[in-house]
Amino acid sequence: MGTLKTFGKNLAQHFMTGVSYMLPVIVSGGLMLSVAVIFGGQEAMDEPDTIWGDLASFGKIALDLVVPIIAAYISYSIADKPGLGPAFIGGMVANEIGTGFLGGMAVGIISGYFVLLLKQIKLPPRIASVNTMIITPLIGSIIISFLTLYAFGKPIAALNTGLTDWLLTMSTGNAVVLSVILGAMMAIDMGGPINKVANTFGIAAFAEGIFTVSTPMWIAVAIPPTGMFLATLIGKKYYSEQEIDTGRTAMVMGVAGVTEGTIPFAVADPLRVIPSIVVGTSVTSGLVTALGVTHNVNIATYLSIPFASNIFLYILCIAIGSLVVAFMVNFLKSLKYRNKDVASSSETAASED
Repeated sequence: MGTLKTFGKNLAQHFMTGVSYMLPVIVSGGLMLSVAVIFGGQEAMDEPDTIWGDLASFGKIALDLVVPIIAAYISYSIADKPGLGPAFIGGMVANEIGTGFLGGMAVGIISGYFVLLLKQIKLPPRIASVNTMIITPLIGSIIISFLTLYAFGKPIAALNTGLTDWLLTMSTGNAVVLSVILGAMMAIDMGGPINKVANTFGIAAFAEGIFTVSTPMWIAVAIPPTGMFLATLIGKKYYSEQEIDTGRTAMVMGVAGVTEGTIPFAVADPLRVIPSIVVGTSVTSGLVTALGVTHNVNIATYLSIPFASNIFLYILCIAIGSLVVAFMVNFLKSLKYRNKDVASSSETAASED
């Protein structure tokens, strides 16, 4: 059981390495496409001879790199440099047959452990020196490319197509439920493993062009720190001077897209803070989907405002969720202080008797 748990923990770490290397590429590609459409209009996507058409093409090239990059860096995390070549090439094959994000992750895992196995083979000293540079990458690339094309790539491509179609045709009610769940997952551990699962799911949806899923995930990022900042402004009597300063810091971190700014509040008072940020963030994510607001950039809450399909409603969703966090946590804290006052009065009355 312990070995299985360690394997799962290591696998999650390999996934996160792949996501962290992929993120700058997907953000750059998404932004280039967005800027091209904003200044060149939707027709920029089909006009390669204009500057905005060129920019849109660059964005598409960047997004085409997403699958090979996540495959390569998951493999790199498992097997070090020898894992890069086979996974890059396998990832390109996976991208060609339409496996999407799921295929990239599968190629990365299979490639990484296969190369790790190859590295265990003892070779004669005369050829051992070229093993890392030539033999392992060559054998790995051939095997992984064939496996991707003929073994697991096509079933994953079919699964990816089915999942994409389901997400695209999801009813509004189901989409809102999914968004509420994503919002809760983004808030509950403030950058921890559950947050990362929701984040990875949202990024995968973005890579497939499903902005109705990526938008509620990305808008959720800054709701906990914003809500706690507002809470310290509205209910100063419930917070120490240090906590009020922490609230200002949390707000700055929230603007930069860092949910972890809420952690000091959650550590100090988890029973009141965590339920409040989960509820408020879920409200924002569900609301943005219910109102039909999306953006096609892969960046967090505030930085994506200019790219929202309806900027006013997008900001309104941020404001409502943040206020829900602030008022709920302060209400729960008021109950705590009221109970303390009642207990203190009872003790005083008892001592007077």
